[in-house]
Amino acid sequence: MAKDQQDLPLAGAPESAAAFDRAVADYWGLTGDPVGGLKSALAADPSFALGATAIADLFLIGGFRGDHSEVTSALAAAEAAIGGASERERRHLAAAKAWAAGRAFESERIWDDMLADHPRDALALRLVEDAHFFHGHSLAIRDSAARVLPAWERGNPLTSFVLGAYAFGLEESGELGRAEAVGREALAGNPADGWATHALAHVFETANRQEEGIAFLKSTRANWRPAHFMAGHNGWHLGAFLIELGRFDEAIADYDRFAAPKLADDLTLDRVDAASLLWRLELAGVDVGDRWRPVAEAWMRHVDDHVSAFNDLHLALAAARSPDAGDAARVRASLDAYQRLGAGDNHRVTVEVGRALVDGMLAFGAGDDSAAIDALSSARNEAIRIGGSHAQRDIVAQTLIAAAERSGRWRLARALLAERAAVRPTERVKAAYDRARTKAA
Repeated sequence: MAKDQQDLPLAGAPESAAAFDRAVADYWGLTGDPVGGLKSALAADPSFALGATAIADLFLIGGFRGDHSEVTSALAAAEAAIGGASERERRHLAAAKAWAAGRAFESERIWDDMLADHPRDALALRLVEDAHFFHGHSLAIRDSAARVLPAWERGNPLTSFVLGAYAFGLEESGELGRAEAVGREALAGNPADGWATHALAHVFETANRQEEGIAFLKSTRANWRPAHFMAGHNGWHLGAFLIELGRFDEAIADYDRFAAPKLADDLTLDRVDAASLLWRLELAGVDVGDRWRPVAEAWMRHVDDHVSAFNDLHLALAAARSPDAGDAARVRASLDAYQRLGAGDNHRVTVEVGRALVDGMLAFGAGDDSAAIDALSSARNEAIRIGGSHAQRDIVAQTLIAAAERSGRWRLARALLAERAAVRPTERVKAAYDRARTKAA
């Protein structure tokens, strides 16, 4: 039996273990083609059970449904090879099957349990970090990394990535000073780590250090731009900083140069970022022209996926602003069917939280501010359950404020802006609060 770079046994040939190491490094670094490399190795070595499982994992983490042919064929290949695999590899397969069946929280528990036994299982660690992020489990993002960090020596080629993951968890848990220190340590070890860059961008965002965030992301762009979808997402952070400072022309130019072309890749996070940036620009009063059309077209190809309430929230943004007036109705009809027929963790979150947020965004897009306020207010305090980061979910608060302002409910707007100014005392927020206070008097 071969072993991976972390000295953990793998069913298959030594060449398969080498391919696995490359794929895991690419997964952490958001580089290369980890799926392609694993598929080639599996074709040459059908006993490569963890390779097949990892293929399914990567498609599932990328937003594919559990019944997609890429997922089901990879799981079938893993099942066929699992007889010669270790107990750890069997647990990996169990986690992948649980995720595919809609039991993603069970997958998180399996991976965390595995890491207690095998703290240098690099695949399990990256998967559970992503899963915690997708489900809004902020403290778990921090703690999953903290529990294993002592096992990662500073000479290990993946340790800088583990530090970057820990830095992001610290930020999402509100520990900004430690997050910045650990993030900078990660980047000192590997300046090309797009996720550690992302962690620092979150620190600057949460701490209202927009100018520093802009300077940081612009000065390091050559390092993080090759990091696949994280390049687009770090660009999203740059755009959010620019919007907060009222530098709208720069934000639009960056969107056109970096975000819009990535829609052709049909990656979930690229669609999320494009919709979120355009919506934020419009909330700030910017005319984005016909830029919604390709975003809506890209999202509507996934109208029936429903793998994540967070994704569906951004689908709703695109449908609400689509030039095709029927798109919003298609989203509602698809979610109606999903609520009736769906099952699993995401279904529960959608029914209890996500649907209200979707309805609120669709109502806002249709100009029904009263309905938007009612829907968004009912779910905003539980929005963390749909997943994503604090910065991404801030779009809910921004839209609620805009609906209150647009409908002339100035006392509500004043209250919401007072709340916002307490944590985000930027010039734009303070000016909006002063305007609301005057009109509410």
